[in-house]
Amino acid sequence: MLVRRITQCILSVLLLFSISSLANDAFRLPEHTQLVEQIIHLNIDPQSNFFTGHTTLKLNVQSPTRYISYHSKNLEISEVSLQYQDKRHQLSIEQANQYEIVSHTVPFELSGDASLSIHFNGYLSKHMEGLYQANHEGEPTYLLTQFQSMEARSVFPTFDEPNKKSIYKFSISTPIGYDVLHNTPVKTITKQKSATLTQFRATPMTNTDILSFAIGKFETRHLYPSRYQSKVYSPQGLDVVLPEYFDRLVDASILSIEQYLDTPFPFNKLDFVIGNYGSVAAMENLGLVSLNVNQVPSKDATDMAHCQFKKLIAHEVAHSWFGNDITMAWYDDYWLNESFTEFMAAKVVQSLYPNQDMCTYTPQSSAFKDDTSNAMPLIFDVKSRKDTLAYGQLHYTKGRAVLEMLEQAMGDHKFQALMRRYVSLFSGKNVSTQQFVDLLKDPKLQNVVTDFTQTVGYPLLTLKQNKDQLVISQRDMSGRSNQLWRIPVSLKLWDGKRTSVHKMVLSQQSQTVALAGQVKAIFMDAGGAGYFRYINQSKYNDIDFKHLSQEEQASFRDNEQALAIAGYINYMQYIQNMVTELNQLPLSATRSNHIVSALNDAYLEHIQHNDVYAFNAYLKQSIHLQLDWKSLLNKPYAGELLKLFGVYLGDSKAINAAQIAYQSKSHHAHLESIVMTLARHTDIEHYKVLVNDFKKTPKPQRETVLSALGYVDSASKADLYYDLLLSDDTQGMVIDYRFQFPIFNPVLREAAAQLISDKKGAIFKRVSQESLQWFPYNFLLACSTKQKQAMHQLFKDWQDIPGLSKKLTVVSDGIDQCILDSKHIGKSLQTLSEAI
Repeated sequence: MLVRRITQCILSVLLLFSISSLANDAFRLPEHTQLVEQIIHLNIDPQSNFFTGHTTLKLNVQSPTRYISYHSKNLEISEVSLQYQDKRHQLSIEQANQYEIVSHTVPFELSGDASLSIHFNGYLSKHMEGLYQANHEGEPTYLLTQFQSMEARSVFPTFDEPNKKSIYKFSISTPIGYDVLHNTPVKTITKQKSATLTQFRATPMTNTDILSFAIGKFETRHLYPSRYQSKVYSPQGLDVVLPEYFDRLVDASILSIEQYLDTPFPFNKLDFVIGNYGSVAAMENLGLVSLNVNQVPSKDATDMAHCQFKKLIAHEVAHSWFGNDITMAWYDDYWLNESFTEFMAAKVVQSLYPNQDMCTYTPQSSAFKDDTSNAMPLIFDVKSRKDTLAYGQLHYTKGRAVLEMLEQAMGDHKFQALMRRYVSLFSGKNVSTQQFVDLLKDPKLQNVVTDFTQTVGYPLLTLKQNKDQLVISQRDMSGRSNQLWRIPVSLKLWDGKRTSVHKMVLSQQSQTVALAGQVKAIFMDAGGAGYFRYINQSKYNDIDFKHLSQEEQASFRDNEQALAIAGYINYMQYIQNMVTELNQLPLSATRSNHIVSALNDAYLEHIQHNDVYAFNAYLKQSIHLQLDWKSLLNKPYAGELLKLFGVYLGDSKAINAAQIAYQSKSHHAHLESIVMTLARHTDIEHYKVLVNDFKKTPKPQRETVLSALGYVDSASKADLYYDLLLSDDTQGMVIDYRFQFPIFNPVLREAAAQLISDKKGAIFKRVSQESLQWFPYNFLLACSTKQKQAMHQLFKDWQDIPGLSKKLTVVSDGIDQCILDSKHIGKSLQTLSEAI
């Protein structure tokens, strides 16, 4: 017996050594085993939190091994057997490791074809991931899935990695009366005693992230015209009215991308399912795109809202090529999926709606706010699900900006040829950033991709004069002295008669520019694609606006705001310029809406508590608009105006108009701004009425109203709001990010920190640990030493939450920067106030 035990110990050590030596990484499945096909059967009752299943994984083992592995998360596995060379071998039940990988030792050397049979039980997720109940309380029950990233393994054991593409065959048994939707068309529907068995056709080769199904009672709308007979499904009882352009948009997006890439649509099905996807706007599930109901704009929404929706749909269609057909090699290359689709979506909207494409300009503008010295680069180590939570908007916005800089440096036609070659080479395959970089050939452009994907932050470019020479220098916007980028720069030049463009790649701290001809004015970001801020300190004037494209004008304005915030130019002079422009424009102009939005953002991001009174006084004296609120609230652009005059300026006429609109029409087009205004300017008793009204709010408006109720002006209201977030009335809704809304009000930041601390127990019960790590981000707009101290005190005993410490550092550094910026802004405002 002792000898046998010693032998077993030696064998175990050898097997462990074998596993560690053969596996690519401890957090990855071994490379030598491929999933050829997987058959999955699930028994699901939407009224139960429990489901059962059985799956068969058909494998090909390419190198001899004595172990076999797969992913499983929170599943109760009851039986595992291996079918190999016409014999069935029962395997012991094993527990998953920290990376949710289950490994079985095999009592013989395994090679070639084999199949693994697994019986399992699972539970609906309490969060909007994996398989979850999507309906709110009191609504008809329906189930949805969200498998990105690494969540398919929580519904069935599988090879849950992007490079483990396979064919999947699903069958799902449900009680009679439920519809079942999937990535592929239905093969058969069989009525049994008390259940319906729905079998689906096999999927093409795909990765698990984009598998999906939905169970419920669905309304079906057929798109027309539609090349693939596309349909839109929505749960019964969910009031969904798609814009009239939706049908054409889907087919036109497919055609537009096909023409640009010179490659046909890769699949033969493209349907949509609309529902409650929490904080996910949409998901590119193969053949069954998920679309969050809160993304569908109303008919009278602003042009910007409709533009963003069009770009969202084009983005999901573009994923059929980028992400679904050509898939990232591993999760650290996630930017390849999202940036390429954002790039294509912008192309689609600009092509189909050239006069309504304002949402496609300067993607870097929003990226700069997140791209600090403590941000995550586009490419970073990913080992587990919690690492993927670090994905952010930079993977969409910064990544797209990198592609547009390359396009500008190469020229449109050469870059289009590059994209076509990329699609041709990697269709149906997995691809890494390095493989994309290798296609560029030019070492300078290869370095551009490396610099902007593997580092964080962005440069500040300065144009100066050195005698008769023009010099461009770069420095890190965050003040890191050793940071150097390779940067494509396109200068737009004006000689008094015409414009021209001078292109270069800035690769040194300072570089001389040789300009041909007589130059009288200059603009440093031709095309508006530059991922940098810039200052013109040369003798040349800025080019007149009439010679700039819309993208270039957007870049100029955004850059001007950034320089004002950082103190390079006078902040209130920047505000004055916008107010002067606003007074001269019709309210219906898109630019007017942009200016009003920028003023609203100033209250959120730049104007601190001590400066609010002076800023209010300046705007009330300087804005000269004739506002007839009764008719104005019927206009699509009125929402931002009501925020400015109702929420921030506290204009009595605006508040009164909000009260009348709220009482007369609960589903008003500008319901969010109306409720925000009332939440800010009503007394505590009337605020309680608003909270109670939320409980009776029709479901399409619940998400909007819940967020708007957070724009409060007192700690007592914030207390009520947080209690509402943690109540049963918000079950099925994402609440974690909504704790930030009272914190938007600078006067409430310290009180909010204490309230969150007091409610820690309830918060921990409602919010997943993976989401808790992001709670410091609710304080991103904090901007004083006291607010910083209150935040650190709040999270003092949260430090055992993985990932939280890093997020806390990011926010803390942001507060320090805001404190510095607020000094410039406050001084500028004080000087103007004294002059007035």
